[in-house]
Amino acid sequence: MSKLILGMLVVAMPCMAWAADKQGSAKEVKAKFDQLFKAVDANGDGLISKDEAEQKAPAMAESFDLIDTNRDGGLSKKEIRAFTAMLEKNRREFSQRLEKADKDSNGMLSREEAKALPKLSENFDEIDSNHDDQLVIKEIADYLRSGAAPAPVAAAAAR
Repeated sequence: MSKLILGMLVVAMPCMAWAADKQGSAKEVKAKFDQLFKAVDANGDGLISKDEAEQKAPAMAESFDLIDTNRDGGLSKKEIRAFTAMLEKNRREFSQRLEKADKDSNGMLSREEAKALPKLSENFDEIDSNHDDQLVIKEIADYLRSGAAPAPVAAAAAR
């Protein structure tokens, strides 16, 4: 349940925002976000403490210091929205870089195409989990999520 809440707050929020933009239902997205925020904010003070995040959203707790930009020890709705917007921007930019590198538009990166993304190229063999000499988005995402990617690789890939 905790991971589900974090997933909804951090991962699904950009998708919900996109859907709201497409459907004109920003009010519904805000209501869902408020509901999810309230589920984590156990004491109802309008901030998610590190303890609340650890209890109800462990993955959020892992990124707590990145999200808590004003360093007050609590995550506000504004900080979470800013963080999800930054994640979405990074995902969009990385997706554009992948698309540009995929010269033959087959949805995969060959070793040659991966050279356009040096951090992926340097770790090609580790990322290529099925050893077919092609990288697909699932392999890249799995590699980044696994924690196998050194922090600089994950950061560079997200940019």
